[in-house]
Amino acid sequence: MHSIDIPAGELNEFDLPPICIVTGERQGVVFKPVHFSWYPRWIGILAILNLLIAIIVASVMTKRVKGTLPFTEEAWSRWRRGQVLMGVSVVVAIALLILSFSLLASDAPEWQGLVAMASSVALPVLAWVFLLRNRGPQVRRIDKDTLSLAIPNGLAAHAITSHFLTGLRAPAGDEAAGLDVNDAPARAVCARHEGIVANHACLRCGTFMCPRCERRSRREAMPMCPGCWELRIRSIEKPPASVFTAPNVGLQLALVSLIPFCVILQPVSLVLNVVNLVKARREGGSRADQRKAIASLILTGLGTILTVALYVLGSQP
Repeated sequence: MHSIDIPAGELNEFDLPPICIVTGERQGVVFKPVHFSWYPRWIGILAILNLLIAIIVASVMTKRVKGTLPFTEEAWSRWRRGQVLMGVSVVVAIALLILSFSLLASDAPEWQGLVAMASSVALPVLAWVFLLRNRGPQVRRIDKDTLSLAIPNGLAAHAITSHFLTGLRAPAGDEAAGLDVNDAPARAVCARHEGIVANHACLRCGTFMCPRCERRSRREAMPMCPGCWELRIRSIEKPPASVFTAPNVGLQLALVSLIPFCVILQPVSLVLNVVNLVKARREGGSRADQRKAIASLILTGLGTILTVALYVLGSQP
């Protein structure tokens, strides 16, 4: 697998080159919808200490991204088929695990229960090895600036990485064809501003444009013409703003933690709001998020103190 970093908001057909991420082919490539989710792997340590805390923190800190990636139809169908069969294997594995416990608790021969238990572990592993491994993209990390993926094809990874940096350097021109260093014909004029020499040709439609017409998603990105840029804006679906952000959920848990003897939610609120505060300070979060985390910690502390005080008073004769 080969790593690529896709800038935030550029998981779409306007900002990615048309090359299949599985086979590296450039012919017959179509952009297909994809969804990715990711949460910090250190949350797995919390599962050992407290499963409820781990589930709540993971649900709040999970980041999701959706967009499109280039595939050939065959590669896309193979990857999707593998995902479906992987899900079926997990369901069957759960059924086999339940069956193994039933067999071990019954009068059936012990070997039957052990075989069922071993099969419940082996089935999803074999399904992943033969149906999903090296068949499609895998998410490595999601943050506010970048989506990190691992893709099967090295040629595609190199092409995508180079594509995101092409705006920093001008490609070599073809003097024999009368092209300048930016692949615009020599002395070509801008399509929207007569009399102004074009310095770029749009990679999507070939329209000549001057610096005033350039539209870029990043400084390093290749420019688009105004027409393609407008089409990009209309085509890319913006995610709706959610009220269930980590700071908001932490504040809600802190308010509930004020209720005496909420000994289950109080440690959950403490851990979640400490994580929110550290994350807001390290990743340059807004002051509002930092204030919410601090207020939530104060409320959680007050609830804990109140619980301890009431317990001590109640235990006195």
